[in-house]
Amino acid sequence: MAHLSGERVQIRVDDVVWREVGDELVVLELSTATYLNLNGTARHLWQLLVDGSTVQGLVDDLVLKYGISAIQAMADVEAFISGLSDRNLLMAD
Repeated sequence: MAHLSGERVQIRVDDVVWREVGDELVVLELSTATYLNLNGTARHLWQLLVDGSTVQGLVDDLVLKYGISAIQAMADVEAFISGLSDRNLLMAD
């Protein structure tokens, strides 16, 4: 994974708009007019990535917030980061 080096990653906020709708976060990817519906862990990770975080910071946050193992948290973070990277919605510091 490209973002495991400890570098800070952040959502490309100029490329998306989002709104909270109930328990979901609805994201519009402006370049493709694609909507993403995020809830649960994905919603939480998105909110952390708006201001930027390291992958390890995201993992640590999930372990504390949801009481899951570091292995599960890393798998969740890697999958989410990978999906955002594939859509070119992340930038690294």
